[in-house]
Amino acid sequence: MNHFIRCFSLSAALLGAVSAVALAQGAKVEGTPVPTPPKPDLSSMKFLIGTWTCTDISSRRPGPFTTTEVYSMDPTGYWIVRDDTIHTASWIPREVHSQTKYTWDTVSSKWVRITTGDGGQFAIATAPMPAGSTKTYTYTLQSMAPDIASYAPEVYNKVSDTKKTMKTSFTEKSGRVVNVTESCTKA
Repeated sequence: MNHFIRCFSLSAALLGAVSAVALAQGAKVEGTPVPTPPKPDLSSMKFLIGTWTCTDISSRRPGPFTTTEVYSMDPTGYWIVRDDTIHTASWIPREVHSQTKYTWDTVSSKWVRITTGDGGQFAIATAPMPAGSTKTYTYTLQSMAPDIASYAPEVYNKVSDTKKTMKTSFTEKSGRVVNVTESCTKA
């Protein structure tokens, strides 16, 4: 019996070694580089590049608060990057920072927006090609605040190359709908 196990183990090891050598000799490695996808056409969003000052109003807050948005082009040319700072207010004890990246996905024919925040927040939203000056982003994945049941799409309107607005809402778990608006001007 011991002899049988030794012979079987030796045969299995020999078969494995021969198979590995045969596989290595027969494997073909492609030498061409992985193709680079074409850069998206971000020209319709280039008006955003620069610094914007925004006034935000939430129906569940006592008054407006200010956000600074700084847009830039990613060095690769695949993304437009927005760095946000929500400034302090009586109910905002410290500045809040987030970063958003925008690109056009040629496969799905949608704008893609990916946001991360300094408190661990994240969101992915998509938008079809704008209808005129209006672009509507719908969340596909996001972190949820503990008291929020759902988020409505965000509707952005380009008023001019130096003014834009946004309207949205969210529903609290209690059922109350909170409306949010934003009005921004470019410096």
